[in-house]
Amino acid sequence: MVPGLRTVLVGRPRSRFQWTFDVLIALLLLIGTFGAYALDVFQVSGGVIVLPGAATLVGFVVAVGVGARRSGLLVAWVSLFAAYIGFQAEWAFLGLSSHSLGGKLAFLFDPVGLAVLGVASLIIGTVGFAIGYLGRLGIEQFRGRAVSQQSHE
Repeated sequence: MVPGLRTVLVGRPRSRFQWTFDVLIALLLLIGTFGAYALDVFQVSGGVIVLPGAATLVGFVVAVGVGARRSGLLVAWVSLFAAYIGFQAEWAFLGLSSHSLGGKLAFLFDPVGLAVLGVASLIIGTVGFAIGYLGRLGIEQFRGRAVSQQSHE
């Protein structure tokens, strides 16, 4: 059974609690990524940074989980973007100490930077979501075949 476009984008019908849970995951990703970079749990090796590796990995893993839960592609994209924004916020507020608050906010909300992170979130989030979604689908089909084989024996 092929799901509709709306189901893929926003997921299956869910309760308000499940929507709140998805929002909390995105907020935890943003805050957790910010904290991990601020405390040097995640480190940047230097050079020109387009996509931070640790934030990408964490967001990708969450996108895989979102796909496995079938929460919707939109949730996967927002989760990955939240991880990137956590990195950007840490860099803006803790890494650019010589800049004014206005300069830090300008860096954080730079349209070009946000566009790059947005496109990366769309691409990487879609791949992670697809891996999780197809992985769960494969597991369910494998279980269904195992159950049907047991019933025929």
